[in-house]
Amino acid sequence: MKAQRLRAKLRKIREHGEEMQEEGGELNLVPYLDIVTNVIMFMLATATFAAALGDINVSSPTTSNTVSASTTPQEEPKNELNLTVSISEKGFTIAASGAVLYQGDSFAPDGNIVRSGQQVLPTIPKKGNDYDYELLNKRMLEIKKLPVAATETKVIVNANATIIYEHVVQTLDACRGKAVEKPDPANPGKMIESFEGFGDVLLSAGVN
Repeated sequence: MKAQRLRAKLRKIREHGEEMQEEGGELNLVPYLDIVTNVIMFMLATATFAAALGDINVSSPTTSNTVSASTTPQEEPKNELNLTVSISEKGFTIAASGAVLYQGDSFAPDGNIVRSGQQVLPTIPKKGNDYDYELLNKRMLEIKKLPVAATETKVIVNANATIIYEHVVQTLDACRGKAVEKPDPANPGKMIESFEGFGDVLLSAGVN
């Protein structure tokens, strides 16, 4: 046997022995430990970075350099209308400033509710199986003409879970009214698009 063939045969035997040793030996965990260590370091760095971006909404106290409260004119608290329209299976119920407007009731010029003494029913009951969106729009425009609601643009609409989406959308449209152009108070001489009724409609949780 030549020396070259002998060396090749010995090399094959050695390689075979190394393969057998690797298959029967223990698993090398060093690469996996490196990966786990890197992942832990990344998670710690991310948590620290997120904590640094935390924002706390607080109102800082006034300092001695600011004008004292006694010399600053106090603004009168705004009497908000808090107009709310609730949609139920019986019809529409309108409320303002925590008081419910029942069928037959009306608003006084100062925004207070005038009770009619009639039976407690929804403000605008259904017409058969249909909601009376036309009457709702009419009542919204009547409320809008009151002095207390002249500058009010917000109305809150809520609905039972059983009310379908189409009825909610039509209620929003009835509260807004038609789109019209009005003078822009910030830019005299210019017109802006607005609504006849209450353009800022907010959706809230449903009623029971």
